[in-house]
Amino acid sequence: MKTSNCFLAQQPGADELYDIAILTPKDSIWPIILWSLLSLVLLIGALTLAISVIRSRKPVASSLSPKEKAVARLRLVQRHSNELNTNEIMLEVSDSLKDYLAEKYNDSLRYETTQEFLTRILKEKTQLPIAAQEELRGFIVAADEVKFGRTPDSHQKCLPMIKVAKDIVNLCETSDHQRNSNRRLITQRE
Repeated sequence: MKTSNCFLAQQPGADELYDIAILTPKDSIWPIILWSLLSLVLLIGALTLAISVIRSRKPVASSLSPKEKAVARLRLVQRHSNELNTNEIMLEVSDSLKDYLAEKYNDSLRYETTQEFLTRILKEKTQLPIAAQEELRGFIVAADEVKFGRTPDSHQKCLPMIKVAKDIVNLCETSDHQRNSNRRLITQRE
């Protein structure tokens, strides 16, 4: 008996052929490409937005000179002196002056205690003008007395200290201007 031949011998009818496999056209690839590109564009847009938000939160470098920054901070403290306690006033005045000197002369005063600064100024030569060093010594000692002395009239002593800080800034600027003028004169003579 030849059973294998009997299956081959029977030919399917025309109606039966379509029941087995339904012929459909191939799916187009264009919707996949379109959705992929749209997803990519949205991803790039979200990434760009995130980067711009992060950059906008960074502090922008100020175009103000060290003197302008210090004087602006001192004026702000002076305006709000009634709202601040003595320690807050003196801390802000001292920090303003220290930041000015650190930025202007690259001085490490910002990170030194009063005693360390006074010792360093006696032993080493600094870029600070001599007249400003003298004023600064007096200011630092007086500021510490006001901050740590806790006397009843310490709040009244704060306002003159703001003026002394402004005077030190102006003294430094004047000394630098004179020093630069003298350098120009010397180079012109040569």
